[in-house]
Amino acid sequence: MIHITCDNCDTPLEVADDLAGTKYPCPECGDINRIPSPKPAPAPAESAPEPKPQPEPEPSSQTQSIDKAAAAGFPPDHGPEVRVRKVRRCWFKSRPGRFAAAVFALLLSATGLVYALALDHSNWWLLLAAPGAAISTGLLAWWWIDRYSAALIITTKRTTMQNGFFRRSTSEVVHDNIRNVQVDQTFWQRVWKVGKIGISSSGQDGVEVQVNHLPGPDKLREIIDLYRPL
Repeated sequence: MIHITCDNCDTPLEVADDLAGTKYPCPECGDINRIPSPKPAPAPAESAPEPKPQPEPEPSSQTQSIDKAAAAGFPPDHGPEVRVRKVRRCWFKSRPGRFAAAVFALLLSATGLVYALALDHSNWWLLLAAPGAAISTGLLAWWWIDRYSAALIITTKRTTMQNGFFRRSTSEVVHDNIRNVQVDQTFWQRVWKVGKIGISSSGQDGVEVQVNHLPGPDKLREIIDLYRPL
């Protein structure tokens, strides 16, 4: 049934569905009313679609670097800057023949001096032994100064090369800007596991940090790579 109200006298009217679209006179006032089509039943409310799970954001390169460093047992790349490794030149492993020759010359010269001063009392032994002792001592002293006047310092943020015993000069490269890490080794340096490291950044054309005679250069490169955005 269709329920309407008379346009003229507001009398409620009830007509059959088959009269929809026709004109129907009001029994009270006689006014002709247009019978509308029956309103369709309201469709059941659809349930709101379930929200689709959002894909988890991929970890950034910094997070990956933190995970790699932490998994390797090193300080993570966040928070305050922390020193990871400090290494100095290793002359004995890098040049074992020269180092052994200098030590042997020093011992031989010292033996000659003792023999000349305590036993023989001869100026000939003293003239032969004194220059050798001075040269070998000076060479070993120079190696010692050269070793402790330079250091490669790797932190969680940068790699720094320090040079100078009395004076000090530094050159550093931030890990996020490192473009290339080079390791050069001769045959004997590979045997003794020492070598040269060269580090260049994206903002420079040449090698900014370069130092030779470092122990374990491959391991040092692996540590630096842990803090690079690879």
